[in-house]
Amino acid sequence: MRDDSEHEMGTTASRQLRRAGDFRAAARFMIGRGIHPKAGRTTLRLAEVFAARMERSRDGHLPFSVEATARQLGLCRRTVLAHAKYLRELGLLAYVEHGSKTNALRTCHGAAWTAAHGYRRTATIFAAVAPYVWDDAEGRRIDGTGYTARPIGVTEQGRAHAIDTARRVATKAQARSASCTPSLVVPQDHRQMQVVGGKKYTPRKRARNPQKPSLPSSIHPSVSTAECARGIALAEQLQREVWWLNRGCARRLGYVLRPLTTSGWTVQSLAAELLTWGVPGHLRDPAAYVRHELQRRQQHAGLPGPATPAVRDDQVDDTGLRHRAMLRRRQEQSAPVWHRYLNEIRPGLRRRQAQVRANTQARAPQRVDYQPMIRESERAFAQALPTQSWGEDVSARDVYQARARGLPSPAGRAAPEDDRGWLVYLRDQQEAERACAVLRAELENWEAEHVLSAQAQ
Repeated sequence: MRDDSEHEMGTTASRQLRRAGDFRAAARFMIGRGIHPKAGRTTLRLAEVFAARMERSRDGHLPFSVEATARQLGLCRRTVLAHAKYLRELGLLAYVEHGSKTNALRTCHGAAWTAAHGYRRTATIFAAVAPYVWDDAEGRRIDGTGYTARPIGVTEQGRAHAIDTARRVATKAQARSASCTPSLVVPQDHRQMQVVGGKKYTPRKRARNPQKPSLPSSIHPSVSTAECARGIALAEQLQREVWWLNRGCARRLGYVLRPLTTSGWTVQSLAAELLTWGVPGHLRDPAAYVRHELQRRQQHAGLPGPATPAVRDDQVDDTGLRHRAMLRRRQEQSAPVWHRYLNEIRPGLRRRQAQVRANTQARAPQRVDYQPMIRESERAFAQALPTQSWGEDVSARDVYQARARGLPSPAGRAAPEDDRGWLVYLRDQQEAERACAVLRAELENWEAEHVLSAQAQ
């Protein structure tokens, strides 16, 4: 919705939302579909902030302060305003009240307000709404239009979608409840396992191989939930950097690398170290291989410190210059003016250019091979010039050009008899300047003698 008049609560085509979960789902759907070309991860982060603020209101309204939101997301003011506009254009937000410089504290206190209460400007209030595109994809039947529309049922497609969603949620909850501390044993295929007897044959106490050394218990101290989550996030990031780790489990990999991460190793240093390992062609369990290799290197003192040089990937666009150039090139190529130039204007221009080039080559003059000559001085050139005048239609440049090409001197229109030529005028001017200089010197000498005689008297 590009028109700003459709962003108001009374004119929007989207319906009201009261739950934050519905707003998150609608934002993920609209942004994930790529409906808005500029909406992306930052827009989704801003939607998550708005969803958290919805829980304070019964009607799904949320306050919007540009400065506070920018500090919360670590963005600049202009970026926050731009992505809030993208959410409005996607039909996910509608204005309930526009921000102004009116004192909100004075409005709250009413007649009891005094100057001691201070000043606070009125904030912008948004209403979380859902576009009809999301309701149609979810299979909902809507009664009414605009902000007051309400869902009254689901279609067959919506019923099937709701069943799949419920099953997915139940499966995730069951897997979460059955989760345990990640094992370091290589997972076995249950289709190849054979059950012997009808009772458990595993002993209560696991047998221990004295020849196989194990890590001491002090290597894995008790960690908090936040530290465990950071280890898993680091393992996920490491899987994107090292190619042979992407098939493993991030939880088990984080558990294996915990001794290194707690001792100061970063993602870059770990990636630089793991990329130097000689990895077998087919790894069944990358986490078990990493644990075995770390244990072997610790025993042989072959594991370097955490000060390993960071991995430098030339394909990573840290500054964003290549990304902006790609967007600019894509915008230029997708513009209507560019397509009109490609389809209508450029073929005619190329044909005209070929015709002009062919005509120019046909009319090209014959090249004159000039004889190489040493440039003479201006004094020699002035002495070689004829003393008579050439007239108004012949200049010194024409004479010099004729001499350079070995042609006879040009003869222009004859000058009148009283015209002595420009050389004669120059000679007269030099003689006049010389005479003036002599007269000026004699006058200065006479004035000096007259002053001395007057002083003597």
